[in-house]
Amino acid sequence: MLNPSKQAVDYYNQLIASDLSAATEQHQMLLELQKAHGVNFGGRPLTESLRPMVMGEMTYQYIQDTVYVIRQAILKIAAAFFNDRKTLDELGLTDFEIELCAIPTNIIRMSATARLDAFLTDNSFRFVELNAEVPAGVGYMHEMSKIYQKLPVFQKFTERYPVRFVSPMEHTFQGLIRLYHEEFCGLEEKPTFAIVDHLDVPTYPEFVIIRDYLQRLGYGAEICDPRELECRDGWIYANGKKIDILYRRLLMNEFFEIQYDCQAYLEGYRAQKTCYLNSFRSKLVHKKMIFSLLTDPDYNRVLSQPELKAIRDHIPWTRKLKSARVRYRGADVDLLELIRRNKDSFIMKPNDDYGGHGVVLGFQESQDTWETAINRALQLDYVVQEAIEIGREPFLLPVNGKWESVSTVIDFDPYLNGPMMGGCLTRTSPTNLANVTAGGGSIPLFIARHL
Repeated sequence: MLNPSKQAVDYYNQLIASDLSAATEQHQMLLELQKAHGVNFGGRPLTESLRPMVMGEMTYQYIQDTVYVIRQAILKIAAAFFNDRKTLDELGLTDFEIELCAIPTNIIRMSATARLDAFLTDNSFRFVELNAEVPAGVGYMHEMSKIYQKLPVFQKFTERYPVRFVSPMEHTFQGLIRLYHEEFCGLEEKPTFAIVDHLDVPTYPEFVIIRDYLQRLGYGAEICDPRELECRDGWIYANGKKIDILYRRLLMNEFFEIQYDCQAYLEGYRAQKTCYLNSFRSKLVHKKMIFSLLTDPDYNRVLSQPELKAIRDHIPWTRKLKSARVRYRGADVDLLELIRRNKDSFIMKPNDDYGGHGVVLGFQESQDTWETAINRALQLDYVVQEAIEIGREPFLLPVNGKWESVSTVIDFDPYLNGPMMGGCLTRTSPTNLANVTAGGGSIPLFIARHL
């Protein structure tokens, strides 16, 4: 299914290799353009690669259809089981998280904007988690698409392979504005936004990109630390401006750590005059345990056959890490014994963290290290997930002053804005962790029209 794009990838690599002197000049141009566009993560450029991600039109459409089906499966399970406290406990929600999720809001969707994170395999793709709370990267990808279109090698490539680009930033903010009007019943034709998060995070440059984008479209937009917000008569104010839409980039876990220093943030949410997107209800589907529900017959029995097939094909078997009997590949087994004896087949990761923090890849660890990791994870909130066969693509990159073909993992992450897929984040890494916070790079996805 993914193979038709190989000819385009090979051609792009050939264009780079055919003139390495020009490639070196364009690599410097790539770095300078990222600096000029404000595209950096913690002060470093997002990528060193002259080649973006290229995918065929039919493949993109197939992924888009699959994302829709999986989203519908999640909604069905939520409707059937999320009113049950046992299910919320199984997901790993704390009492305080449940309390926040229960605050009334006109926003019906649990997640207004989300991202399904996947790895490309040799001939398909497998999702490994759902980032339903505050997915980053939309601004970065919007600007990176502009940067690549300025590169001579990209322009030469598109003479043979015409492409299109789906901007996740355009999709995201069109979606948020629709929700503000259609569900929240907001009255401002041009609502004012506040981008709210800590101001010392490495993604701060993306906040600037988003603010400037919104302002160019005629929307008021502020960037503000949650501790600097004010609440006046139920309305949130940021930098002295009344806010209609609070674009929430602050993770709820990070809010918990500073909750007593930002009472206005919670007061404004309770008042529901300012529209918070995402709402606190996004936590219900953000936990990595949502994949356990998707792959567990006790929960997925409410799904249709097409939904079950999409899960079998694209969601790895996942369970909460604990002492329990589980059903695995048709057999009733002891979970801890299963993963201890088959470390190469499993990974462990925190139920609610990001950036690759705490992830343990069984196939990379010694048996003793794996056993120690299991014992430690049992004291915390972890999931165990079946390892997937991760595919790699060759990227020509400058390494120590020379151009080399580097075997690269590709993390392919479609954005969801309601039922629609709206562009993608693509991350690359020579290691098996592609998160930018773990040292990976990010490149835009271009869709080859005739592949």
